[in-house]
Amino acid sequence: MLALWAGPAAALPTDFNDKVEAALLCRSEWSTTFWQDYFTKHLQASVRDWGEARWWNSQNAQLGGVPSTEVFLNLDDSRALMIGALLEQPVESAKKTLEERYRLQFKPIQTADGVRYVSDTLSVLVGTTDQKTKWYCAKWNMGNRERVQPLAPKYGPGP
Repeated sequence: MLALWAGPAAALPTDFNDKVEAALLCRSEWSTTFWQDYFTKHLQASVRDWGEARWWNSQNAQLGGVPSTEVFLNLDDSRALMIGALLEQPVESAKKTLEERYRLQFKPIQTADGVRYVSDTLSVLVGTTDQKTKWYCAKWNMGNRERVQPLAPKYGPGP
């Protein structure tokens, strides 16, 4: 008889929380490819593709002092880098914890599909119908990252 044993998942790297939290706070410049490789290496295989994102089990990582169940990343990096986490607390509780921990403020923004809370760095919190919180950062590709010379004209003496 062949027995299959699924041992415990490998421990997360010591800098996992720091890297993911920096990305969720929109304070990192990593690419979709970087995060795809990073999550696959440290969280093993993704659990699903849903909503134009790939989702991984976060191994209950404490992100910003709040337990998480999953992390997600956009599938296509041509338009945006979107990285996020599903937190195990209602949005008001998660918001309070994150504001205290990082000394920042998430301000309410009324959207067509409800309230979102946005920080100065454009980090976003959204409550879910099952009393959890999606915490994410989205950076859109504006097509101007490769520009070498500024658009403003040069002032001063001519050549």
